[in-house]
Amino acid sequence: MFKLTDKQTEKYSRQIIIEKIGITGQKKIFSSSVCIVGCGGLGSSAAQYLSMTGVGNLMLIDNDLVNLSNLNRQTLFYEKDIGKHKVDILKKNLQEINPESKIKICKKKIKKNNIDSYLSKYRVILDCTDNFKSRYLINEYCFKKKKILVSAALQNFDLQASVFSSWKKGKYPCYNCIFPKTQNTNDQSCDEQGILAPVAGFGGVLQAMLTVKLIISSSQKIFQELILFDTFERNFQKIKIQRDPKCKVCRR
Repeated sequence: MFKLTDKQTEKYSRQIIIEKIGITGQKKIFSSSVCIVGCGGLGSSAAQYLSMTGVGNLMLIDNDLVNLSNLNRQTLFYEKDIGKHKVDILKKNLQEINPESKIKICKKKIKKNNIDSYLSKYRVILDCTDNFKSRYLINEYCFKKKKILVSAALQNFDLQASVFSSWKKGKYPCYNCIFPKTQNTNDQSCDEQGILAPVAGFGGVLQAMLTVKLIISSSQKIFQELILFDTFERNFQKIKIQRDPKCKVCRR
């Protein structure tokens, strides 16, 4: 592995002194590659904190433009950015935070016929989308291509998050095991359900933290937990989750 420069050592010194990170962990963070699908409330916040942590390679995927209603919760976007592509603005601002990070962008909507061309080079995929159609597509892709999926969802004051690696050892669940796809799946976005700004921030920060843990730690417990956080009542839960042997995606 490469040697840290004096500038890097100083910039990330508060992380390096943490026993579970150290020089070795920081080098792993520098060498990591992460793809973020969806650059809204979750994705913009996750991208900001991963960039600040020093993640070396980021792919940002979103085909939306910045609009006024985004500004109550989507970090790094401002009124002057309304009408511009989210990924363009996010890349520009992230490069000011971390000029050493290599950032690629995609202004297209992820579909079955193009997903591999954008996600194939990245080990960890953050699903920051706001609809079940995209979540199921990303989950199926991550299972088939052996990618680690960090998923989160928001509603009102509530958030949930999980890390999926269902192809490992044949015992861990996938997203579809926990939220099985049905004809009656409710596919409402934040536009219909509503979301509070700090909740979106919590969700993105949690995804970023889970991603950092994946990079620096070999713990497997993370693949069997569903995290639930009711921010209004301050109720935090970790629920053990198991693979569904009848799952239509990951069954063997």
